Amino acid sequence: MSPSIEILKAVLNDPESQNSRLVPAKAWLESQKMNIRTGLVRYMGNLPVIERAQLTNWFETHVALGNKNLRLQWFGRLPIAHACTLFIVAHLRTGRWTRATFKNETEMLDYAWKIQTEDPPLEKVFHNIDVDKECLERLEEEMFERSALAGSAGNFQWGLDVGHHQEGWNPYDGTPIDWNHEDRESSEGEHEVCCQRFTLIIVHARATVRP
Repeated sequence: MSPSIEILKAVLNDPESQNSRLVPAKAWLESQKMNIRTGLVRYMGNLPVIERAQLTNWFETHVALGNKNLRLQWFGRLPIAHACTLFIVAHLRTGRWTRATFKNETEMLDYAWKIQTEDPPLEKVFHNIDVDKECLERLEEEMFERSALAGSAGNFQWGLDVGHHQEGWNPYDGTPIDWNHEDRESSEGEHEVCCQRFTLIIVHARATVRP
């Protein structure tokens, strides 16, 4: 939530100047003909009580800067409602709650607001989280992604040290398309079986070592 602090300060101090397309709670208040500073927003996305308390405490500490006199300006109103929207967005970005994809920030905000205003509990809206599976997926992406960060090691190198796998098994079959970042140029030499070359290097090294 740290990247959202300045945005939330602006919503708290000057809500009139905020773009309603980027602050769904403000758009909702306007559609209800309610004052954007005093209107109550009851939607909190059915977050658990503990998370609501944590979000409220975080808002007062980092956005209101501990000023208790400001509570009437944000508690139950637009600023904390938008904080809740951004909290949901933060989870959407990590893919922890849904596999939905978004074209832009506005679309993601609209989806977060939709979740925030729905009645079913969050666990019914979002897919169940399997921590072990999530960790395994991230490990596999690290191992099989094709990117500048991975370098030549990410260019279908599995098995090239010993030749083809049994029955032509390809470890890269079924890997997601977005694991190929297309941000580096490769060469045909990277796809050559290299175990013999390594053997020659080792033999040559041994032959040149002085007693």
